[in-house]
Amino acid sequence: MKITFKFLCLAIVLNLMFVNIGFTQAPPPEEEEFNDLGFIAYANDYKVAPEFDHIIFRIKNQSTLTINKIYAWVYHVSEDEEGNPLILSLVNNPHRGGVITKGNPHRPGDIAEWQFPLFKALTEKKIGNKYTLRISHKAIFFAKVEPPAKPK
Repeated sequence: MKITFKFLCLAIVLNLMFVNIGFTQAPPPEEEEFNDLGFIAYANDYKVAPEFDHIIFRIKNQSTLTINKIYAWVYHVSEDEEGNPLILSLVNNPHRGGVITKGNPHRPGDIAEWQFPLFKALTEKKIGNKYTLRISHKAIFFAKVEPPAKPK
């Protein structure tokens, strides 16, 4: 019994000596900043088309279903000299949904680019300011049938 106990203790000590106790973790990848809205999150950076007829936002799907359609409000933000928002003006028709341009289908956990049409007459005058996105959870529509799994 004593010999078995000694061998067991020796095996544990040798095992602890040769096993790497501290696991090194790779640094997390630098992620762009997303504004969390529940089912989705959108990136702070956006692209306005040169002809001011649409704007493209990068949107992350945080739900468990594939997103089929998004209806959103795009606002132009006028700021004062200190950077405080003064006026929010709606620059799109929220009844016209966005169109997915990159990342179709928009699966759970994926990031896709969504294009939203703008009122050209309103946005041409408002160059150089910021735009923001507002999306209600009721304005996100999911696919009725989930697409097949991604090929590996």
